[in-house]
Amino acid sequence: MIAHPSFAVIGHPNEGKSSVVATLVENDRIRISPTPGETVESTSYPVILDGETVISFVDTPGFQNPLQTLGWMRKYQGPSRDMLAAFLREFGDDPGMTHECELLRPVAAGSGVIYVVDASRPLRRVDRAEMEILRLTGRPRMAIINCKTGEEGFLEEWKEEFRKHFNMVRTFNAVRATFAERMRLLESLRSIDQDWEQALTRVQEAFVRDWDRRLRDCAALACRFLSEVLAMSETTSLSEGIDRNAVEQRLTMRLEARIRKAESELHRAVRAHFRHNVFQADLPEQSVLRQDLFSRATWRVLGLTRTQLAFTAAAAGGAAGAMVDMATAGHSLGLFAVLGGAVGGLAALVKGEDLVNERLLGQRLGSQGLQVGPVKTVQWVYVLLDRFLLYFWHAINWAHARPADHVVQDPEKGGKLGLTSAWSREARKLCADFYTARTEGREEKSAELEVRLEQFLDEELHRLSSS
Repeated sequence: MIAHPSFAVIGHPNEGKSSVVATLVENDRIRISPTPGETVESTSYPVILDGETVISFVDTPGFQNPLQTLGWMRKYQGPSRDMLAAFLREFGDDPGMTHECELLRPVAAGSGVIYVVDASRPLRRVDRAEMEILRLTGRPRMAIINCKTGEEGFLEEWKEEFRKHFNMVRTFNAVRATFAERMRLLESLRSIDQDWEQALTRVQEAFVRDWDRRLRDCAALACRFLSEVLAMSETTSLSEGIDRNAVEQRLTMRLEARIRKAESELHRAVRAHFRHNVFQADLPEQSVLRQDLFSRATWRVLGLTRTQLAFTAAAAGGAAGAMVDMATAGHSLGLFAVLGGAVGGLAALVKGEDLVNERLLGQRLGSQGLQVGPVKTVQWVYVLLDRFLLYFWHAINWAHARPADHVVQDPEKGGKLGLTSAWSREARKLCADFYTARTEGREEKSAELEVRLEQFLDEELHRLSSS
């Protein structure tokens, strides 16, 4: 018998069984094919949390001969508890019943049943036969109506029939299910059999603890990323006769590359926390995450509005207050005034007036050295946070059973396309204070503020993941 709760995911070919399994166990390597009959063997996929298997889901082949199977079961005369074992003995070597033996084998071993159908098609005779087979097994069972196409013309017909055969019925879109929806499905499983309730309660609690840990880890990753990037600079020595502009451009490009690499590593870590192996982030065509970090478009649509930035920077004081004009002013010292029609790169940002050069990139000039960075505008911290939050949103809503044409919609936003503009004044001030302390090199103060920022981001990630 199985030492942990296990459910065999059963149904007709091409109804979405593999998609349901992939989403429930967060495994995007499970083969999902539009061709019926691709799954020919039962495969168990465990969910392992803290090194322990807490539950498993078995991907099974589709029914091959349900009418013949049901006919045999109705004629069976032995004890009901021995029926499945007898069926497997009789038909184990029959090529025409291979699929039935494969899908019933985990049920005979003690698995519960999750029966998956597609509500976009009508009920058929063979469907009723499959439901009756599963009822006769006597195992705890749930029916899932997988709304995979968005067409649910036969939904009520399926529900009415399911009530005759199953302990629980749920609609579930395997390619769009959020964590909260997966938890609601687990809650339903907990109720299908009293003998399973205690074990499935532990499973649900383990899922919630694991999710909380992932969100805490992501908040910590974001804070470490900010702490690193806000203080980044590039320095070199100067010698007589060297072209200062060429050196400046080279340093700027090096700084830009380091920042992009740090953001890429952050994204890779976020993907790993949510068990994405083949996640490609095919973002909506209009998504700002398709833009370069330093493009004019990115800075125009992310971060705070001019009014918000002015109030926040003034409240924060220090470096933040001093540099507010760099992202809010409409005159020639505005952040992108020197860009003209150009898009992309700190290299573009530092061309033009010396005052813009010095104030935006914090350059320190001397007879023997040149430093570029850190980036000297408080808007920087909000742009970085917005890009992290948008990427996090796509990662947690990127279903592991996602088909090629599925697009994750952006979350609800405030006045801009990012999320920070919808935060409270207190939250925005916390970010500005952290920015100021970090760019001014006040290590003790920035460490203190980082703890508070991490706690706030943890709460924000929980809010995003539950919406």
